Amino acid sequence: MIRTALIWLLFLFCLTATAGMARAQTCSFSASDIVFGQVDTLSSGATDTTGTISVSCSAFLGLLSSIDIRIHVGEGRGGANGATRRMTSTTTATPLNFQLYRDAARSDLLGGSYWSYGGQPIRLTGASVLTLLTTSGMNVPVYARVPGGQGSVIPGSYGSVFDRNPLDVRVDYTTCNLLLFCTNRTASFSFSVLADVVPDCLVTAEDLDFSTTGLLNSAIDATSQIDVTCTANSAFDIGLGYGFYGTGPGDRKMQDTGGNQIWYGLFRDAARSLSWGELGDGAAQPGTGSGAAQSFTVYGRVPAQATPPPGIYSDTIIVTITY
Repeated sequence: MIRTALIWLLFLFCLTATAGMARAQTCSFSASDIVFGQVDTLSSGATDTTGTISVSCSAFLGLLSSIDIRIHVGEGRGGANGATRRMTSTTTATPLNFQLYRDAARSDLLGGSYWSYGGQPIRLTGASVLTLLTTSGMNVPVYARVPGGQGSVIPGSYGSVFDRNPLDVRVDYTTCNLLLFCTNRTASFSFSVLADVVPDCLVTAEDLDFSTTGLLNSAIDATSQIDVTCTANSAFDIGLGYGFYGTGPGDRKMQDTGGNQIWYGLFRDAARSLSWGELGDGAAQPGTGSGAAQSFTVYGRVPAQATPPPGIYSDTIIVTITY
């Protein structure tokens, strides 16, 4: 009886020591901010970047230990429109859309059980993961993307903070020692997603064709169109250069291969009273971006003048957008 009691006491001692060791297994989590830098929202292409979640755990009992970690990420303080996360700015109510992913191809949405719009948490499990976590730790990438084509977003600084548990970030993890003694735990960490939307403009221009004529004994008028797309609320000016042969907004010339010339003018109004020149001479056309294409009419005129020899006359005008 005495021998049996000693063995029982020894078993209880080992059980208590092992359970205490199982309770001692903990993990820590942190993350870098996800910084996009400058974002051109007029571009049709996406802006991509990555962040890092760092994970480390205390030592485990070798091959008889296991771990299962799930990192859930919600919508962030910037909110979301359905499954689309958003960054906000203090200067405008228009948000900047972005998304977080688990894979470099940006096809596997990062989400979890604490967000209503799907996606999967980051999961860390297995013997190889356990070895890394308990030695040097792990850096887990988070892949981020701002979609292109958001020209209505006003230039400025945008961000979203992930710091509310469990709505934004929650870690559920289970540690087991001897494959029998398991403990469930939760943790959290915080990070920010940041971007700077920069002003940008795109421009296209049609040729201005005065067509075919005989004598230049009366004015010949023609029009063409310049399409400008600038980020919302971005002020801009459209300047038209003086061409190859002109010296100012009131002195432009077309020329043929023989050096013969025809005078012509470019104007901002249908009455052809406001010459169209460059920003430096005060004759540029001002505008304000909306994020969508805006059309501006170029009013051209060949005034009555002495008719030069027959031929093809042309000039090249450089369109400059200053913003």
